[in-house]
Amino acid sequence: MKVGILELSSSESHHLCNVMRARMGSAVTVLNGKGFHAYGTLAVADAKCARIRIERMDKFEYPSCPITLLQAVLKSSNNDHIVCEATAIGVSEIIFFETQNTECKLRGKIDNKLLHWKQTAIEACKQSGNPFLPKISYFEKLEFISLLPFGIKLFGGLKENSQPIKKVLSSHLPKSNICIAIGPEGDFSQSEYAYLTRNDFIECRLTRHNVLRSETAVIYALSVLDQLTNF
Repeated sequence: MKVGILELSSSESHHLCNVMRARMGSAVTVLNGKGFHAYGTLAVADAKCARIRIERMDKFEYPSCPITLLQAVLKSSNNDHIVCEATAIGVSEIIFFETQNTECKLRGKIDNKLLHWKQTAIEACKQSGNPFLPKISYFEKLEFISLLPFGIKLFGGLKENSQPIKKVLSSHLPKSNICIAIGPEGDFSQSEYAYLTRNDFIECRLTRHNVLRSETAVIYALSVLDQLTNF
């Protein structure tokens, strides 16, 4: 983006003019998902080809400690909710994967799902003002994820001796990035617990006593991590 006239796509033009009911002269903020907010006025209120006169731009710094969510696939609507909320919180990447206890299998449907989740993330960026669109991907198995380079690797667990996230981070300062893995509705299997531990994932308990649903645990964990690492 740059100062001058910006022409929107037909879908974005429709959303701006027909859904948001913007009119010529309306103040408009545009995001490119790469760290820029552009501010201007609607010069042409055309629902098929709107044009915005960009007057100034702000550049946002990328998070000093980017957070990656490793999320076991849940039932369909819950996955959408997680993409929306994780994007609003500001995660840098969302990686879905399947586990032994995953109830909803995506094999053969993943391309359409990824397109849908990207659009969901775009809408969440527009709603929240997040200047960075997260990358969204899918791995068929948990084992593939352990090969990815992360500074600190955490996973949500239910064992009695697991530590709170705050305590773990106080003794393992983030190097460059951090990831947290959240399991499916039925939790990780015992073999997956063992696999994560062997591959340097640190088990964290998210609450003192309560057991959280997976879709709740995600939002809780990401909120805590964002507060502890990027403020």
